[in-house]
Amino acid sequence: MRRKVTMVLTVGFLVLSSGASLSAPPRFAPVDQLHHIHGLAVDPHDATIVYIATHGGLVRLVDGQRWEYVGDGRSDLMGFTHHPSERGVMYVSGHPDLSSRLPNPIGVMVSRDGGQSWQPLALAGKVDLHAMTIGADGKTLYGWNVTGSPGLYRISVRDGTWARVDATGLQDVFGLAAHPQQSDTLLAGTRAGLVVSRDGGRTWSAMGRALSGVAVTAVAYHPKNPGILHAYAARPDLGLIKSDDGGQQWKSLGFFLGEKDAVNIFAISPHQSETLYISTFGSDLYLSRDGGKKWEPLAKDGRPVSQ
Repeated sequence: MRRKVTMVLTVGFLVLSSGASLSAPPRFAPVDQLHHIHGLAVDPHDATIVYIATHGGLVRLVDGQRWEYVGDGRSDLMGFTHHPSERGVMYVSGHPDLSSRLPNPIGVMVSRDGGQSWQPLALAGKVDLHAMTIGADGKTLYGWNVTGSPGLYRISVRDGTWARVDATGLQDVFGLAAHPQQSDTLLAGTRAGLVVSRDGGRTWSAMGRALSGVAVTAVAYHPKNPGILHAYAARPDLGLIKSDDGGQQWKSLGFFLGEKDAVNIFAISPHQSETLYISTFGSDLYLSRDGGKKWEPLAKDGRPVSQ
């Protein structure tokens, strides 16, 4: 009898902590306005779905036309990343919505059902990761924390064990990107330029001289060809830039957003090599189908243009 009660209580805890029963059907709601885009990812198993982490919860864009909130949660999602191979698995950090019993900040949470429900993974109440990426091994998260004990954190996705990394040479981080094949290699876009670590984040150095002293607000590896990099450098002669040789040389793609906005997130499709998405600090969202030469707006000031 005691065993039966324990099982019921355990299931009840899962329902409360995730906000949904495990058998509940998927829930979606229409979106009129995106508030502060903080994360992007093309679903690695479905080229038609783009996930957008926002101030008001997780949104997905389907077939470039249908905008919908995923699940019932409306937490302020800051750091966000999708697992590169496990279907429906993604990770977030940020702040709870007003109706939630979650601690503030929420630490790191995981969803295993495409964002319908979320469970605590690590550091609840301790970290607010504004940048997040997952290593090539699919087992390690890296995140840049801006509260409490700020800095770079390394978290195991298997059991939530974590460590604050010394990260010598890293500060003022805008974005993080993990090499898709080399588990210990990471890039960071910072206020002082683009920096690289080849030892799992312990030490960092400038990646060449071309971007030294220039604020790099976003950076991404191509998921299938890590020799191709994209970044945004906040200088009129640079703007959106691309490297075809692993970051040794860069060329401007002629896309500069002026002094009042900049790219904050890249999402490069693992399905179509020339398909890129970018978002901006001003909540604009763009799509390129030709590797960044031409761009079409999907949202302006957070309002979907397809509506």
